[in-house]
Amino acid sequence: MVSFNRVILAGNLTRDPELRFTQSGTPVCGFGLAVNRVFSKNDEVDFFNVSAWRELGETIANYKKKGDPILVEGRLQYRTWEAQDGSKRSAVDVVADNVQFLGGRSDSDDGAASGGGGGQARRGGGGRGNQREEVDINEEDFEDIPF
Repeated sequence: MVSFNRVILAGNLTRDPELRFTQSGTPVCGFGLAVNRVFSKNDEVDFFNVSAWRELGETIANYKKKGDPILVEGRLQYRTWEAQDGSKRSAVDVVADNVQFLGGRSDSDDGAASGGGGGQARRGGGGRGNQREEVDINEEDFEDIPF
């Protein structure tokens, strides 16, 4: 059976990113993301909880704030827990693997911190920034793909 769990969302932060640390000292950043859905006459907004781990989370916490636009690539994660009143709760969250800082807001004091020209952060560092690597693609390699 084929499984695929990937999500790409672009929207605005609904709150300032919150950087916390696990008991073992691993940083994790949590933030909310509002994504607009535009219909012919109606606009609706979807809200997502996003978590980013390690260096990626620290980068987001250091450079983004409420209202900043951001693109998030990651996966969905289902979690369950028991509330204090004994009821069972569940939620689907986004775990970020890669983020792209989109154009900053015009009322920001510091263009660099708001992602003025855009920026990129990846889980695990990488340190390549916005450099792109040229790759030769041979279309014959895709003949085995069943779709």
